[in-house]
Amino acid sequence: MTRANAQDRRFQRGFTLIEMLISMSMGLVIIAGITMVFMSNSNVSRVISSQTEIMGDLYLASHLMQAGLRGSVAVTTPSPSFPADLGSGARKPTALCDSPNDKSVSLPTNYPTSFPSYPYWDATSKTLTYQDMDGNTGIIQYQRTANDRIYWLRPDPCVWQFQELIRDMDLNSGLAVTISSSGEVDVTLIAAYSNEQKQSRTLSLSFKTWPRNQ
Repeated sequence: MTRANAQDRRFQRGFTLIEMLISMSMGLVIIAGITMVFMSNSNVSRVISSQTEIMGDLYLASHLMQAGLRGSVAVTTPSPSFPADLGSGARKPTALCDSPNDKSVSLPTNYPTSFPSYPYWDATSKTLTYQDMDGNTGIIQYQRTANDRIYWLRPDPCVWQFQELIRDMDLNSGLAVTISSSGEVDVTLIAAYSNEQKQSRTLSLSFKTWPRNQ
């Protein structure tokens, strides 16, 4: 073996410890960067998916609310009496109902005892009360049993329980309602979600509708 061959074999023995440490460090940095990009893309995808789902829920809830309010009647004068079908908290289903008669409706806390008009928004009990053409009363309530939800008592003589309409609403202003003297109803729904930085953000949807006799 010549001296030149011996030197070549010495230089081909492999990497030194320092070289390996440097290579490993660079590899870890690259892996960390790829992981961060992957997590960032995953968070963005999660937020977009959440926003899409929330907007779908808002559109569905608004559609149901609009359908109910458009089928309602505006009563301004004389001032309407307390809803007859909610008298003493009871519904009186017709013979077509499968359920027994005189089912008790659990009316909201601080629910009004009188109404100047229909539809009527009461900020204290956070209720929107309206009546359909047959005199059946519907109630939409915000924060009935959970702060982030809207509940609905449908204007149906066979229904005496509030049903959850939508959840994940903004805790402070999830439902905002204004009603003009002519019965025009403006409703704003505000839902809450968390962005990529886990910060609270909101999505809103507003609609305007009129009772059937307007």
